[in-house]
Amino acid sequence: MTVYVNRIFFSTNDHPKLLGLSIYFQGCDRSPKCLLCHNKETWEPYKGFKYDLEDLIQILKDKINYALESYDKIAVVYLGGEPLAPYNRDAVFQISKELKEEFSEKIVNTLYSWRTLEEIERQNLENYIEYMDELVLGPYDYTQRNVDEKGNVLFPASKNQKYIRLNKVLSK
Repeated sequence: MTVYVNRIFFSTNDHPKLLGLSIYFQGCDRSPKCLLCHNKETWEPYKGFKYDLEDLIQILKDKINYALESYDKIAVVYLGGEPLAPYNRDAVFQISKELKEEFSEKIVNTLYSWRTLEEIERQNLENYIEYMDELVLGPYDYTQRNVDEKGNVLFPASKNQKYIRLNKVLSK
């Protein structure tokens, strides 16, 4: 399977508590797009860096092993674009499954989507989030951006987005 990714990097901005290995998938199926989206370069599907899925999974495993030399636990953050877009969801499922099976409680799989939980259920996408520990759901809304008094962006980035912990992996 081929997967298109815009970028992969370590970040302290994409998770509220943990170092994140952020994977920005290429392509967003939302119409219209989020006003003032800060990831416009991820909108177009089948652009960016082209990977064989198994090669990408190995790259991610290597990066996780590297991070776990210094951290007890990290987040693997699935963003975009849109991880649950039809052309991304199979890869996201396979990546999240293999990483969770290998690293278990050492990683927290965190998925961002413009979809709400109701939309995920209505579109029968629950199977694709089976290995996710957390969800950040809802479209980014610039008019509801979540910033402190100094203008620093808080988590999640807009107040309409819902942060959902699907299990207690962070309580340890």
